[in-house]
Amino acid sequence: MGRFEIKAKDGMARLGRYKTEHGTVKTPLLMPVVHPGKSDISPTELVEVFGFQMIITNSYIIKSQEKFRDIALSNGVHGLLDFDGPIMTDSGTFQMYFHDLPKEEIDPLEIIRFQRSIGTDIGTILDAFSKPGVGMAKVEEDVQLSLERAQASISEKGEMLLAGTVQGGVFPELRERSAIAMAKLNFDVYPIGGVVPLMERYRYPDIVRAVLASKKHLPLDKPIHLFGCGHPMLFAQAALLGCDFFDSASYAKFAYSGRMMLPTGTVHLENLAELPCECPVCSSTSVDELNGLKKEEKDLDLMRHNLYVSAGEIRRVRQAILDGKLMELAAVRARGHPMLYQAFQVMLDSSDQLMQSDPIGNATSILYTGSETSRLPVFQRFHKQVLGTYPYRKTKILILIPDLASNPFSDVLPELTRLVRSQNPVDTVVAFVTPIGIIPWELEHVFPSQQGIFPSTLDPVTLSNTIARAVDFLQIIDAERVIWTSRNTPTNSIFEDIVDAFHIEHVDGVGKAIEEMQKYDSDSIEWTKRKLKAVFSFQWGITGDRLFDSNSFNVMLSRKTGKIRHVKDGDEILFTLVPTTGLLTPTYEGGKRLLAEGISDRFIVMVDDDSAEYVRKGKSALAKFILKASTELLAGEEVLIVDKESRLLGTGRALLTGPEMLQFSRGVAITPRHSMQ
Repeated sequence: MGRFEIKAKDGMARLGRYKTEHGTVKTPLLMPVVHPGKSDISPTELVEVFGFQMIITNSYIIKSQEKFRDIALSNGVHGLLDFDGPIMTDSGTFQMYFHDLPKEEIDPLEIIRFQRSIGTDIGTILDAFSKPGVGMAKVEEDVQLSLERAQASISEKGEMLLAGTVQGGVFPELRERSAIAMAKLNFDVYPIGGVVPLMERYRYPDIVRAVLASKKHLPLDKPIHLFGCGHPMLFAQAALLGCDFFDSASYAKFAYSGRMMLPTGTVHLENLAELPCECPVCSSTSVDELNGLKKEEKDLDLMRHNLYVSAGEIRRVRQAILDGKLMELAAVRARGHPMLYQAFQVMLDSSDQLMQSDPIGNATSILYTGSETSRLPVFQRFHKQVLGTYPYRKTKILILIPDLASNPFSDVLPELTRLVRSQNPVDTVVAFVTPIGIIPWELEHVFPSQQGIFPSTLDPVTLSNTIARAVDFLQIIDAERVIWTSRNTPTNSIFEDIVDAFHIEHVDGVGKAIEEMQKYDSDSIEWTKRKLKAVFSFQWGITGDRLFDSNSFNVMLSRKTGKIRHVKDGDEILFTLVPTTGLLTPTYEGGKRLLAEGISDRFIVMVDDDSAEYVRKGKSALAKFILKASTELLAGEEVLIVDKESRLLGTGRALLTGPEMLQFSRGVAITPRHSMQ
């Protein structure tokens, strides 16, 4: 039975719901570690006061101490902890590493049976923890031992959910090998283990590499747990990498040593003159008052502060996923430590992996946070899509206009807009040179063309990326003349870097560019058709020619903005252009036209007979009823939903990627737009 479903996505992050026997929790999820014998803050208080949903405790500690073991065996782990919410238990792997215990200390099968017998919601296998600094050969042995234990443990789980931990140390190839083997065993949760020593040594780039390598091969429909990730400054980046569960004992460990956790790092109480946050603890006391408390009382207040901050950050992460702003939050948090910022760069080096999961067609602004912004996957994907789909590649004159793209081009350059609307692309192509790359005039409103908000002074990395993307675009355009329009804008500076390679002419100001455009007697075409052909090509890889050739084809413009609003055939609306994304949504009749145009199977999703009737009536297409979906389908794309006989049932927006649709057995796969009935 499927227990995990996705409600929203951002990057590889999943805003989801996970069902356990003691309740359904929202992900990303942070579980405070609760020691069965040191309940300074009770599990009930963790939920009711701080807002946590689930806790984690250690089955090895419970089993090894009679006073805990007897109660747990009699009343269950929920009775032991006096808590009726979801509980996950660890197996003792970290204790064996930390205390250097012999292998015989914990029997891997007995600890599974014990977790099952005390009624834990999610148990964990006893994996082999690799010590930092050991060679690849030893880590390989640990990976193999973990796999052998996992294979033996899976049959002992019974009705208990079981977590199978991926190991591999700092070696990505071993992480991949471990993930491939563990994925075949069909665990319910997949922790990525062995990272606590890396966190303690600020080796965040190694953690990113370990997660990326593991995620490549783990099931899409199972939560990923980053074991021991307890510091709030890492939550956003870890979630962006696709981690769904976190656990934290840091709130207590840091408190015992007089440290206060913040989303931006850690501070020592002894170094403070003012308390640095707005939580109930910091708002109701002072540094002097805290320092004047007895050790036990001070530790408890610091624990509470750390819990408030951690709980607040995980909620902030979930909201950022919903808003499509998690990348921005992660970039800001990365400034908390140089190695965390380096880890962020490592993540961006794997943008291709992120782009496979990141939904398209967002509508949110993308604020500049630093030199990394121009490298974001959303801009890289747009650039590649323009290169692969732009239809007007042969022209007499290409006009390049440097611009910051902070305002709609049609608003700031109305005279240019009027002229290009009257011209044929075989005569004139206009493209804007922006910090995100080249934006052809026809795609000026397509996300993220004008959602990137950059400063008026650009850093060298952004300018370098602008040059590279300009070169890429110029290489696909066959133009008799290329004219650069000099303007007082940051991207104007790249002219000297590309002028010689492409024999670019130079004019001073948009007025001069307009004069050059007017020298060509152009056979005009309807500007709406020109734009729509580019959007159809960008969005679905088709020209739309059959549609445009219809005698009854017409376009309705917005009275307020003058932009394209609807594409019609007679009185029948076929497509609506969404003003916030610049992309088209097809009606049912529009979906039929897309099929007639020969739209790629990438955009066609097949459902089974049990679902067909519901989709036909305008209901959501659920993941468990999906029969076919392209491995290339991205979340956010507009798709056609068909039955087993390839008859069109409706149109909708994909909430999941194609591979996710085929793996998940719970939740919505496609939200409906229009249906047959």
